[in-house]
Amino acid sequence: MRAVRRSIHGIETCQLAPDSPSLHAGETLVRVRTRSASICQTDMALARLGALPFTLGHEFAGLLDDGTPVGVEPLAPCGRCRFCLRNDYHFCEKGHAMVLGIGRNGGMAEEVLVPKRGIVPLPSSLDVRNACLIEPLSVHLHALVLARLDGRHRVCVVGANRTGFGLLGGAAALDRGCEVDLDERAPHALEAAERIGLGLRPSELYDLVIEADGSEESIAKAAERCTPGGTVLLVAGYYTEFKQFRMLPFVAKELTVVFGTYYGHHAAGRDADGAAALLARRPEIAAAVISHRFPLDAAREAFALVESDTPSLKVVLEP
Repeated sequence: MRAVRRSIHGIETCQLAPDSPSLHAGETLVRVRTRSASICQTDMALARLGALPFTLGHEFAGLLDDGTPVGVEPLAPCGRCRFCLRNDYHFCEKGHAMVLGIGRNGGMAEEVLVPKRGIVPLPSSLDVRNACLIEPLSVHLHALVLARLDGRHRVCVVGANRTGFGLLGGAAALDRGCEVDLDERAPHALEAAERIGLGLRPSELYDLVIEADGSEESIAKAAERCTPGGTVLLVAGYYTEFKQFRMLPFVAKELTVVFGTYYGHHAAGRDADGAAALLARRPEIAAAVISHRFPLDAAREAFALVESDTPSLKVVLEP
């Protein structure tokens, strides 16, 4: 089986034995034959850590053994800790060890074993080649609930992010009935935003600002864009232990700061199912955000593209 690992030589597509169910005692597992796996900032950060003992990829979708196309919520919570028992399984005491592609084998492979609970049925109109976007879009749907988004709110997304992550946040807010603008300079990101329906000329102040770039400059800009009493939603990957930013705008405006990282279950169902439904309703999201597709054997080139200054958004591997 071919799989993408971070070895001592960098990103490599390796030949590995298929994962064994015996390594995951107590879990009900199903096999997913991957058809799309997208690269995100977390994958890039992991690749900088050196050699890793697991297959990368937490944004993926594929086919069950009977050919059914499915998305994946890539979490394998214990189901027994106090968080799992109250259905806050995204806070499971296993921590990052429960995340496929981060703590155990992920979906950048020809096949992967997935907890049955994590299977996401796909609407018939959602192509499995685009269903890898379910995971990152789920993060935004979850975060917007945490930020108490209201359809009357004006929303600004600061930074499309190197992988187009911010565009998904804008699309999620737009689907909630909000007026959404993008604060970004990169022409290819602006073009994608226009295809989704985001405004490209941010003005005045916003009730909610989604910070999706992760840089200190972007965090400062988010505070500037936010109206007094508003909310700054920090959803980008913050992979350094410390971030320095000016406190005065946050204090003077009495801003609420909300972090969004995971996804889970709420009164309306799973965030992952909501993300699948949104991608099915609005196929222009995937068409705009996915900029490149590579075969699995070209994983090194795909990662290099994301790391480079060559314009790209969401880059997808297709086994």
